[in-house]
Amino acid sequence: MQRALLLTCLLLLRLAAAAQAPVFEVFEDTSRHMQAGAVHAAYQAGQFKPLSSAYLNPGFTKSIFWVALTQPPQTGEWYLVADNAHINHLEFYAVTDSIRLLHVTGDFHPFFQRPLVYNTFAFPLAPRAPLYLLKTDKHHESLQAPLLLRTREALQRQQVTETLVNGIFTGVIVLIILFGIFLYLTTRDAVYGWYALSVAAALMWIWSNKGLGFHYLWPDSVFFASRSRPLFVVLNLTFSLQFLTAYLGIKRTWPIRVAQAVWLLFAVLILWPVPYTNFVHLSMPIQQALPIFSLLVVCFMGWLLVKEVRQKNSAALIYMLATLVFIIFVVLENLYHLGRVQLPEFVAHYGMFLGVVLEMIIITFGLAARFNSYRKEKETALLQLARQQKELTDTIVTVEEKERKALADRLHDEIGAMLSLTSLQVNAGNTAQAGLLLKDISSTVRNISHQLTPVAMEKYGLRHAIEDMVQLANGSGKIHIELVIIGFSKEKEFPPNFLHTLYRIVQELLQNILKHAGAGNVLLQLVELEDSCTLLAEDNGKGMHLPPEGAGFLRSISAKVAYLEGAMNIDSSPGNGMLVNIELPLPVKPNT
Repeated sequence: MQRALLLTCLLLLRLAAAAQAPVFEVFEDTSRHMQAGAVHAAYQAGQFKPLSSAYLNPGFTKSIFWVALTQPPQTGEWYLVADNAHINHLEFYAVTDSIRLLHVTGDFHPFFQRPLVYNTFAFPLAPRAPLYLLKTDKHHESLQAPLLLRTREALQRQQVTETLVNGIFTGVIVLIILFGIFLYLTTRDAVYGWYALSVAAALMWIWSNKGLGFHYLWPDSVFFASRSRPLFVVLNLTFSLQFLTAYLGIKRTWPIRVAQAVWLLFAVLILWPVPYTNFVHLSMPIQQALPIFSLLVVCFMGWLLVKEVRQKNSAALIYMLATLVFIIFVVLENLYHLGRVQLPEFVAHYGMFLGVVLEMIIITFGLAARFNSYRKEKETALLQLARQQKELTDTIVTVEEKERKALADRLHDEIGAMLSLTSLQVNAGNTAQAGLLLKDISSTVRNISHQLTPVAMEKYGLRHAIEDMVQLANGSGKIHIELVIIGFSKEKEFPPNFLHTLYRIVQELLQNILKHAGAGNVLLQLVELEDSCTLLAEDNGKGMHLPPEGAGFLRSISAKVAYLEGAMNIDSSPGNGMLVNIELPLPVKPNT
């Protein structure tokens, strides 16, 4: 008996507490023209429906919703909080013996028109009233509004915490943006620039979503307040897709180009300087189409990631891991707002911010690894270039030594022998024969001098020197060389070292053909282009099998071509002659 009495008392106390607890009820005004008096009459007629979870969430709607707060607390300073920073128009009424309009606010009004300087909407429950009515107008858009009752002290503590946490997260993301800009300026790799832009757009979207942008950046722009979120969403998606293709090294195929074009079109429509409330029937389908289209593109991006991960692309694996972390926090926060899960307060309020920060940190580590790899590759390339330059220098020195030895042998064998014969003829008193020998010596010395520093080139230029050399070769009657020179009419504009080296290349090509090719006909062609020149030598000689490392007797020519930063290709086979094609970049002219 006593136990039954105790249970009855507990039940009565619970019912009494429930009778005194605040209750939220909602009424849908489909006409969007009802005034507060008519809505109050609807409340008295029992047309309001209870909100069991204190969460107004009709989604995309064409109606206006009125929330009734019954049995509000009667002691202390309390606030009714509509925890959504993006409700277009709100009106707050106190109902006593009359209906009194207390506050008008929303993101269609300047920020500081709010009754409390707060990123969402907080209405003081003053004066005391048994019933409050809150008009929430976001017709032809998606409406979600968690409804909370907070004391003044609790709201102030929450404001301080939010300011601190938002500041910390914002600082971290700004550092990530600066890191991306630094990498871009250091490497000039576009992937880091797109990354910085995508992170910046994500940060601005978070600030817009939390009402921070309206609070601190554009408090008087009611035009931009309701457009900032969708704008930064499409910009983030556009930049993220551009970054993803550059980061993974994949081509921008037509689906990617179409997606970016559609998003940019959405951005133009969002910023079109006309109030979209004038086109509500058109704007609502556009707002519904944007998330559907974006979801399809995100699925496509996921497919690209999976494909790249299967191909052992480590960059894709890092990006997928970062994206999964962000998606987990997004899903958790949405489930929390829908009342489906219970989360720690920190995760519930800052899950989106935390997800973005973790995603960006993971991707930043991936980019840092990429930058480190880039640095190592650059160092390796520099070492390889240094080795190639050393090998080139060694080859040039070796060739020069061989040329000096050949010159010394020729001077010793030819000039020395002829001088000895001349000396004998002079001593024998045979002056006529001695004169003939001296004439031969003079001719030989002239030929050697011509090979060392062509007199014709010094006097008349490269064209005449090559023509003179070809004329001497054709004069032997053993070979016919067809010479074609186009350009090089203003040779003095080029550095002498370039012209001399080019002449040596032509000279050695002809010498190799005369000594080794056994050819009867040769085509020699030199053409000056806008910023390069081409040299082609083709003969009908015996040809040869080319080893993988190239013909050994052309090594000297190859070294000179490499010295001029050019490229040489050789095509030859036994019985089919040889074709040598050389491309050389033209040096910067000294007088330009």
